[in-house]
Amino acid sequence: MDRNRLNNFLEAAKTFLLSRRSREALVFAFFVLISAGFWLIQTLNETYDLDLTVPLKLENVPQGTVLTTELPDQILVTVRDKGSSLLKYYARRAPITMTVDFAARDRGSDFGHVTISHTEVQKVLQPKIESSSRIVAIRPDTLEYYYTRGVEKRVPVVFRGHIQPDALYYLAGVRCDPDSITVWGEQHFLDSLTVVPTAVTNLSGLSETTVREVQLAPIRGVKFEPDVVQLTAEIDVYTQKRVQVPIVGTNFPGGYALRTFPASATITFRVGAKDYKRITADNFVLTATYEELLSLPDSMLTLHLRSVPDGVSQVQIKPAVVQFLIEQTEDE
Repeated sequence: MDRNRLNNFLEAAKTFLLSRRSREALVFAFFVLISAGFWLIQTLNETYDLDLTVPLKLENVPQGTVLTTELPDQILVTVRDKGSSLLKYYARRAPITMTVDFAARDRGSDFGHVTISHTEVQKVLQPKIESSSRIVAIRPDTLEYYYTRGVEKRVPVVFRGHIQPDALYYLAGVRCDPDSITVWGEQHFLDSLTVVPTAVTNLSGLSETTVREVQLAPIRGVKFEPDVVQLTAEIDVYTQKRVQVPIVGTNFPGGYALRTFPASATITFRVGAKDYKRITADNFVLTATYEELLSLPDSMLTLHLRSVPDGVSQVQIKPAVVQFLIEQTEDE
């Protein structure tokens, strides 16, 4: 049964191949292949640009030397050549690499800045590429690194940015962990460095304490350890509180005292939940001086707080105005 099917298939294939339509299809396919071949040859003879990623490595760094600004891990080299030659780069088993010898450029000083020009990089890479290829671009154009030998300083970290809590919440505090870092760099620069700022960080709509990893703002020629800190934005919810505060007079001469009606006022304010118990009536002072009272046109005193505790906002005093009299308490 299977053999009969095979024979039938072969017979049908033979009939098709010997037919006029089959010959026309084969001739068409032949000319398509010829055209494709000519197109490929012409294409490979055209000139193109190819970007090559070249790994970069700094070697022979002495022990005790700290790179404050390191070389990039790789550079991008653009070569120009015919398409047929560029195909050889795809067939390479190992990538083109470049190494920089630290010892050959070491000046022996406590601090150094080394630059490698575009011409120097091209001189190193040209023998490593195909002889027919030409380097047309190198990015970055110039390589550089900074180093120091044991010159370090401990410097505090400061947050730079803006934090906006959600409605009904407030920013109770901001801290960076660690709060100080080790900095390596040139001595005269470290002498003038007092703080290290974080990269600008903006957070908004926060309704709970939030922790983020934040990079430190880079400084050319300086190395941080670590270069990332943990930023904690402490978010607290607002609550309302009332306290009763007495009204007292100050700078009164002997035998005289202040009497107000009522004798105290209710202070309503907004405070964070974590400070609710800490803020009491003792944190508020309602006073009026003897000289101030004598200057008033009538016996009505408008109440003002001499100071407002940290973490307190939206303060209201009721009553805002009280009646008063200066009372003689005893004979001179």
